[in-house]
Amino acid sequence: MTVEDVQTGSGQCPTETNRRSETAWSTEHVNTPVYAVVSTVADATESAPCDLPPLARVIDPDALNALFASGSTTGDTTVQFQYVGHTVVVTGEGDVDVSPTDE
Repeated sequence: MTVEDVQTGSGQCPTETNRRSETAWSTEHVNTPVYAVVSTVADATESAPCDLPPLARVIDPDALNALFASGSTTGDTTVQFQYVGHTVVVTGEGDVDVSPTDE
């Protein structure tokens, strides 16, 4: 069971020892864009990943993973959205940037 499973509604929260704080993603199943987003936002907000609201409330997690796993994206491809008071930018180069949203 992964943080991504919890965020997409198919599982329960993993233990704190399973928490990762990566800011890069890959096409491997374990370190997907969704996993990197949730982990990075959790670190930025000093929250446990399972304490965050479901990512699906602001963006389709399956579509986000599918977009970057499709092979049709380039390093210039970006997806930007707002999540728990932060601007999240996912890039085709495999990076996730999280910064507080300006109000």
